[in-house]
Amino acid sequence: MSVEQVVIRDPINFAGARVVPATQGWVPEFGIAIQPQRGGNPLTVVPSVPVALNHDESRIWVNLTTAPLAAGGTYWSGAFDYIHWIGAGIFIRSDQPVQVEIQESFDGATFARSHVYYLGEGPGRVFHGLIIFPLAHRWWRVGVTNLGYAAQTTFRVDRITYAFYSGLFISHYIATVERTTAALAANATYTSRTYVAQKLEEIGFYVYADQAGTVYYDVSFDGATWRTVKSVPVSAGTSLSDYLSPIPGHYVRLRYVNGATAQGAFDFTIYVRNKI
Repeated sequence: MSVEQVVIRDPINFAGARVVPATQGWVPEFGIAIQPQRGGNPLTVVPSVPVALNHDESRIWVNLTTAPLAAGGTYWSGAFDYIHWIGAGIFIRSDQPVQVEIQESFDGATFARSHVYYLGEGPGRVFHGLIIFPLAHRWWRVGVTNLGYAAQTTFRVDRITYAFYSGLFISHYIATVERTTAALAANATYTSRTYVAQKLEEIGFYVYADQAGTVYYDVSFDGATWRTVKSVPVSAGTSLSDYLSPIPGHYVRLRYVNGATAQGAFDFTIYVRNKI
């Protein structure tokens, strides 16, 4: 049994295609498991239709939305019946960082959060992200929130379901989720968004400031009461990076507190690493 080649068509631009070497394993761009096949014919994987790779594996890829979100806006899908599938996934295309929340339900009516992931790759850059995840209940749905400070101009969400499934895959497990370059006044504070730490391996930052300041990592178990667990001094005119792992709380945020002199230059970027 062998595979000579696999042709993966771009789900956004059907004119493009990639030819993948004939090896059993993962195609990183889309997280597709390639299984041994009889004969030498290439396989063409095309979204929106069932695709049979062998007798015990098939998948379906369906577009959910292409409507861009305003800054802070959220898209929620409908409820999907999971009973006939073993694995599920979400494909995201966006030019703003996003939070992806998976919710599950026994009855299709009352949903509770089960997974939270963050995707992003630099302010304003169009990126692709693929998350494949296990589910424990019959019904599921997905919510995607635009974390950017501007409306999206590019946005797409696709649903993937699998009859064969063998693990968790996240194509963008390190995500740049927040950045500011607005200079701070003397003794002023910049506070990041609140991030769900349940599925985060680490959170970190890169900073440059022309005046001295301090970065604080705050954690919380209820999203209301915060405790500082780490502080990092920043010297004037230097670049610095740092991270926190593990994260001892259900929620986490970062604060930058400027010193006694107003800034003339400031660049503060926050990233997260999703758990695999």
